[in-house]
Amino acid sequence: MIHWRVASFEKLFKKYELVKDIPVVHEALHCVGIDPGFGSSNTGIVITEHLKNPDIVRVIYAEEFEKANPQDIVDLCYDFHRKYYPNIRFLVDGSNAGFVRQLKVVFGENPDYDYKDVSPETMEILPVNFGTEHKQMLSHLYLMINKEYLAIPDEEKYDKLIVSLRTAQAKEYSLDKEQTSYDDLLDALRLSLKGYNIK
Repeated sequence: MIHWRVASFEKLFKKYELVKDIPVVHEALHCVGIDPGFGSSNTGIVITEHLKNPDIVRVIYAEEFEKANPQDIVDLCYDFHRKYYPNIRFLVDGSNAGFVRQLKVVFGENPDYDYKDVSPETMEILPVNFGTEHKQMLSHLYLMINKEYLAIPDEEKYDKLIVSLRTAQAKEYSLDKEQTSYDDLLDALRLSLKGYNIK
């Protein structure tokens, strides 16, 4: 078992210190990662924002919901949509196809989608095939932290997200969910970060 740990969590906090006084920028791209759980597990939602100066992606929302009602999560997402439109994308674990379709209907998108046609250019609701992309997304998260693109506030309301990163264990970028605390939040974070390309 390879113990997957970020080299230094201080990087995340120090980066946030650079941008903590910058208010939310409506014109910036906002990516909402959603790991829908409902009956089987918790639902995790993480929102990140891409600032251009400095070039940083910061976490501005991270919440885990126990036994959430799907309609309540849809309503919450629509609130985010109203707040940040048109600069917002929702990246959703596609394994819960019913929830993805529910979101797409509410957002006025075609609920009959094919993964190969999913595009941030034409869609706000972007289902992600977690089964085939989970390793790449964990690798992408690791890269964003080590290249110091990611910033997370060292604040109590983000404690669960920080714990999920501290406890994350993986073998060849496949997350061991039995060993990882608050894995729903970690999944939501890597879904959110899928919305950004870094060089």
